[in-house]
Amino acid sequence: MTMHRKAVLAGLILACGSYLAAAPAFAADPSSSRLLPPAPALPAFYSWTGLYLGVQAGYAWGRDRTTLSDTFGRAFNGAAFRQSSDSALGGGHAGFNYQTGSLVFGIEGDVEALDGGETLIAPGISARVTRDWQASLRGRAGFALNRFMIYATGGAAFTEFGYHLVGAAAAAPETLDRSRTGWTAGAGVSFAYTDNLILGAEYRYADFGKVGQAARGPLLGLKVRQEPTFHTLRASLAYKF
Repeated sequence: MTMHRKAVLAGLILACGSYLAAAPAFAADPSSSRLLPPAPALPAFYSWTGLYLGVQAGYAWGRDRTTLSDTFGRAFNGAAFRQSSDSALGGGHAGFNYQTGSLVFGIEGDVEALDGGETLIAPGISARVTRDWQASLRGRAGFALNRFMIYATGGAAFTEFGYHLVGAAAAAPETLDRSRTGWTAGAGVSFAYTDNLILGAEYRYADFGKVGQAARGPLLGLKVRQEPTFHTLRASLAYKF
């Protein structure tokens, strides 16, 4: 091997040694690193699990068939009416949700004040049927998309009917009250505006079956029979703890 080749080989060996010796220093120098910065943390999804309390307001409407019958054969025997009953409403509700994955299960109860009623007039009799409150206890099952949830709901419904009866020949009017349990079902949407404030909208249908009441005073022998059903739309605001 000639002297010239030996000198070139020695130079290459020295250059490689110098590079290998300097490599750890370059790796330790942050300014020379070409690694990508760490990825930002993904935002946490909203959790619907928890207790909540709220208020709601809306509108209720219904249409039912009412029959007045009389065992004494008076003039209003067998009078039948189909009437509607519309009313604004407002009240409060409370419930609890539990979320697993995208599914949300819960239970909710509510109570509302309203001013529903209709007046029925037949020969020899007038009847005013009113409803001052309604309530429910329901299960709920929903599907959550982060802060937005759609759900179905169903359970027991409660209300009370008041009957104010006035007869042409009666010495005094008669007032009767009848509590009634039925069923209700519907669907709604909820949106978590903040971690604690939840906005909602809901539709429900309620059916109270056949309701009957018999007079016991001056109008003894009179029976009032109804088949009431109601629709309700509500908007709500709730606070989740």
